[in-house]
Amino acid sequence: MATQGQDSPEENKRTARRLRVLKQGKILLANNLSILDCTVRDVSPTGARLICSDPGAIPNDFRLVLTADRTMRDVKVMWRRPEQVGVVFTSEPRRAPLLRW
Repeated sequence: MATQGQDSPEENKRTARRLRVLKQGKILLANNLSILDCTVRDVSPTGARLICSDPGAIPNDFRLVLTADRTMRDVKVMWRRPEQVGVVFTSEPRRAPLLRW
């Protein structure tokens, strides 16, 4: 267990420091035909921590949309915990399609 002032093991493996945020996100599955809601809690230039109701239902690779920014990135799951998923970005950000989220 990490003590105050020390990084957790996951933080020690990161290449960039994450900032705490509270943003609405959408997980796009099956060629954008299925959508799951999530909340982005931490984000960095290299990845993010997502809060979702069923992490086991999320595939290892998917597209993440940040609805407020209308941006989309491909991601890969690095770890799963109850109601949480840690992802690494595998693409540069790009404009999300014009859909009603």
